[in-house]
Amino acid sequence: MSEQITSIEVRAAWRRVLLLVPLLVALVCLWYVTRWCLGDTMAEWLSDASTARAAMQLAPTDPQAHFTLARLAERSFEPEQLAVAVHEYEQAAALSPNDYRLWFELGRARGLAGDDAGSERALRRAIALAPNYPDPHWYLGNLLLRAGRTDEAFAELRHASAGDALKFRPQMFDLAWHVLRADMPAVLAAIGDAAETRAGLATYLLKQQRTDDALRLWSALTPAQQGEQRATGEQIVQTLLAMKHYRAALAVQRDLLGQRQGAQGGSGPDVGQLLNGGFEAPVGPAGKSWYDWQVAPVAQAQISLDERVKHDGARSLRLVFNAASALDFHHVSQSVVVEPQQRYRLSYFVRTEELNSASTLLTQVVDAGEPAHVLAASAPLAAGASDWQAVTLEFTTGTQTEAIIVRLVRSSCAETLCPLFGKVWYDDFNLQSLGHTR
Repeated sequence: MSEQITSIEVRAAWRRVLLLVPLLVALVCLWYVTRWCLGDTMAEWLSDASTARAAMQLAPTDPQAHFTLARLAERSFEPEQLAVAVHEYEQAAALSPNDYRLWFELGRARGLAGDDAGSERALRRAIALAPNYPDPHWYLGNLLLRAGRTDEAFAELRHASAGDALKFRPQMFDLAWHVLRADMPAVLAAIGDAAETRAGLATYLLKQQRTDDALRLWSALTPAQQGEQRATGEQIVQTLLAMKHYRAALAVQRDLLGQRQGAQGGSGPDVGQLLNGGFEAPVGPAGKSWYDWQVAPVAQAQISLDERVKHDGARSLRLVFNAASALDFHHVSQSVVVEPQQRYRLSYFVRTEELNSASTLLTQVVDAGEPAHVLAASAPLAAGASDWQAVTLEFTTGTQTEAIIVRLVRSSCAETLCPLFGKVWYDDFNLQSLGHTR
């Protein structure tokens, strides 16, 4: 009986040992996993060299630890630390060879260290792993450009700008413009023939004061391409207007509306054409369209379309004033592209009711390029009430005039308060060319 009992106890002890083995293996694995995770977390979130080295000791096979140490060495701006950075990037890339970011950083660091060949190899490896990411293409393009391999360089720069147009395309234009010494055929060959890129280059050329080149580039796009690049086209229009190139802006605007340059008629803007003169279409707000009525809100006055009172058509423009103090009114206007050295006649109809002020409204025609230069002005409206009256103004544009502004303004007032009350209606504005001056 004694021997039997001893035998049972031995078997039970071995069972306990066998049960402890998996537990010990699990504990060892847990230790290594915990150590690795701790090292990775320290490498990712802590930002001093000693901590990074400690993290690398905890997780020597973790690429993040080597990456962090490389970043810290590079950011020290000490020349001897650049070699450390390159070495640590190499270790990180070796431990995680399919991570394009590590190869990209290695290529960039090698380039800073003067190892152009090594930089190119690393950057091409990054591109092979992630061909659609723009940054490796951009750095490789700049590396090739410094080496004088221009065609290869711009092939990479085009990839980068296609991947991130907002970040890289303006820089590509600037590189092409200066490296190729403003040689337009060479610049066009370098940036490629994509419609989006060509339209973007047109905006760049405007900033270089190369207006004719920009317009030729825009005009070379097909109508379908211009429609696809509407946002860029509208930017070109605004830039041309700011530069006071009104006729060129009109040509681009007509392209955006599907009206080819030189075509007459249609509902869009044209040379010598005042739009929506009868106020049949909505007006304003200010800034909505440079070629239509600009109507800005103003305190102590209401500006609206009136379907009840009109001279002709369905509606007129009504202005209701309730200004007990001085009111500087200049809130209704329209710009029109015109021919230089041309005679024009502006006509319209106006009606008043209970108009009371020592300073009422008048109509001015000014040169858009020089708004202080008044080409024609009507007499101020008479106080009181009047039925529809026709008003006609004739004027001659100057030798440099590209556009005029037709605007409603308030006449000057000698009084201190100068109140303005009453209602005014305008309708049927029309601009007619009377021919060139001799």
